Formats: sequence, C-alpha cells, structure tokens
Amino acid sequence: MKVAIAGASGLTGSLCLEALLQHPEVDQVVAIVRRPLQRMHPKLQQVLLSGGELKESIVADAFISCLGTTIRKAGSREAFEAVDRHLPVQIARQLQRHGCQVVAVVSAMGASAHSRFFYNRVKGAMEDDLQQTGFASLSILRPSIIDGQRQESRPAERMALALARAISPLMGGKLRHYRAIEARTIAKALVTCVIQRRTGQFTYLSGDIETLAHL
Repeated sequence: MKVAIAGASGLTGSLCLEALLQHPEVDQVVAIVRRPLQRMHPKLQQVLLSGGELKESIVADAFISCLGTTIRKAGSREAFEAVDRHLPVQIARQLQRHGCQVVAVVSAMGASAHSRFFYNRVKGAMEDDLQQTGFASLSILRPSIIDGQRQESRPAERMALALARAISPLMGGKLRHYRAIEARTIAKALVTCVIQRRTGQFTYLSGDIETLAHL
C-alpha cells in the first residue's frame, strides 16, 4: 500500500509518518513537503509542494492530512485559511485525479462552517469541501486539545492542556470526547483509517479516536 501524507513535520504528522513507515502493510510513504524533511528511510519518498501545487504527480492508495497552523504563525487570517482549509483540499483533489480514493484528515473539535468562531469555521469548511469531493472513504478526526511536545511555542494551548490533564480523570461517558488526547493516539488512528479503508464518510471525536488507535 502506498500512502501520501501532508503535514509530516508537525507534532501529529511526524508521529503519523513514523507509524506509517513501521506498518507492515505500507510499502511506500510519500511525504508532501514545502521543505525537505531530515529523515531517511527505504520506504520514504519526498515530493515538494509549491504554491499549493505538487512538483510531480503522485499515485497513491491513500492520503493523510495533518496540516495545521495558527493565525499567529501564519501571519493573517487569510494565510491561516490557506493552510488549514484550502491546502488539504487542493492536495486531496490532485491525488484523486490520479486514483486516490481514501482520505483521513485531522480537523478539530467543534468544527462547523457555521460556527461563530473563525478557527472552527475554517475547519468546518475544510470538512465540507472534502465531503463534497466524493472520495470512496473519508475519515475526519476531530480531536480535543492535543497532548504532546511541540517545537513552536503556544502559551495559550499549554495553559489549556495543563487544565485538561488535571480534569481528564474525572471525564467519563460523553465527556471523554473533551479529554486531552495524545498526538501519538491520533497518529495511530489515522493509520488505522487508511488501512481499513471503510467505504463512506465518517467523523470521529476524541473518544472514538482512542478506540480507533487500539484496533
């Protein structure tokens, strides 16, 4: 099986890349990158991305998107939307033209194109765009706050994560979807989704993601 992945330099994406490289059913991994990764592996191929366009055609069985940034890092709302909404959809559609029919993508809790919050609106619009593209298998993962060591500084997220860790043991039942979730767990769930290739469109909240990761 050949899997393409975008966002492999980030927290969740880097863990997903490693999981793919170690998976016995994955023969080749194509990392779609704007700058080359400092990673070598017999299964790994890297394809450069420029202006939202792939520098070369990719034929892949599945696509995983872990793309995501912050408005602060992107520099503007428009730049944020370009990365978090348009880029995953553009890449997915380019891959679809070459036969890819399986997609798994990281979105966010509360994602909705009609949300009052800009971040959630962008994620919701990205989901809607992918759902309208017509993939045979589309898995949308909506994690709660992601637990893991990021390279860049996100002070507000660190504070929220500290609180989430403290109260997570008290959150059972439906509240489990609001517990902090480890990036490694999300990565494992993404790999499970593309390996399973379930026909249809599926949305998984944090509690569901934890279940997927252990399949």
